[in-house]
Amino acid sequence: MTDIPDLENSWAKKSDNLEEDNLLWKQYNVYTDLFKFYVNTTWQVITWFYAITGAILVYYFDHAPKNSYLRYALVLPAVLSFGFSRIFTVGARQNKDLANWLDYIRSQLNLPGRPHVEILYLFLEQSSKLFLVVTIGLVVVFVLSFFSL
Repeated sequence: MTDIPDLENSWAKKSDNLEEDNLLWKQYNVYTDLFKFYVNTTWQVITWFYAITGAILVYYFDHAPKNSYLRYALVLPAVLSFGFSRIFTVGARQNKDLANWLDYIRSQLNLPGRPHVEILYLFLEQSSKLFLVVTIGLVVVFVLSFFSL
């Protein structure tokens, strides 16, 4: 149990004071807000994408036998899915920088912790992979639509 840090001595005390105009503290707040914004935006993109793609697929499978041009409605979600996959991959890599900046500021200000930005990395990475699977699935359905109608 020697690996556990002395938490009691790492927490701020009533007598500790941080100046209001401390630049590192301001940067820490900006990065924390940025992290919250990224999580929120990521969640919204994923939610809206799958809701819209699901609606398109339901309409497609209900009406495809009657309209051969409807297969082209699959192109937009496929392109969006591929694009989101790329964006989320880059975002996951960039998130490592955010973790490093927050670690630096935390150490300089002697803060006991920082936001767990690693969860955003995992969220972006896994979502990117899922977007790629959706892209492949949509392309397969699109290509097969030329043979089944």
